[in-house]
Amino acid sequence: MEDTTLTIAKITHEIRNPLTLINSSLQLIESMHPEVKEFSFWSQTLEDVAYVNELLDDLAAYSDKRRFFMCEVDLKEVVHSLEESLKPYIQLNQKYFSVHMPAQLPSVFGNPMKLKQAFLNLLKNAFESTGEGGCVSMSIRKYLDQIIIRISDDGCGMNQEAIESLFTPFSSQKSYGTGLGLAITQKIIRAHYGEIEVSSILGRGTTFTITLPHL
Repeated sequence: MEDTTLTIAKITHEIRNPLTLINSSLQLIESMHPEVKEFSFWSQTLEDVAYVNELLDDLAAYSDKRRFFMCEVDLKEVVHSLEESLKPYIQLNQKYFSVHMPAQLPSVFGNPMKLKQAFLNLLKNAFESTGEGGCVSMSIRKYLDQIIIRISDDGCGMNQEAIESLFTPFSSQKSYGTGLGLAITQKIIRAHYGEIEVSSILGRGTTFTITLPHL
């Protein structure tokens, strides 16, 4: 597995360099010849380049073996940051988001940016599975020596086959995306000595449950 991860990291690096040049060339072409935006395949070309960049970012995150900085983390601050980040998306796409957590919550040992990345991946998936007016909720509570975080949606749900392959790299039920988001999320949660589980009913919604030890 380690050799595979190293190979992925090397390939990602080698692809990113020429892709950066291609992206710069496309931007230069558009600035010098604005009429190119009228070309029927121009926007699709830019979207394809953006997708490859996203794939490389996810590959880099998935293959990154470095240990990240860990400290005492206030989950309430992480959630408030999430709410601010999601506000434009929620308003633009007419979604509903609710958060439920107690006034007092123990801290966890972790990396606030990585935890935010993991939660954001799950929340984006949840929102994308719902239609207009879709509802997503996030709840956090203390139970014994653990923090329980649940992210639920009222979206399309999944069948058992989809659930079983959910955290498998490059496996995706979407027609777009890299298929690495949930694999990266699971990796982050396990690096925090936690676990992530999923339950879903086709046509009724999905719930992700994360457990983290608290300080």
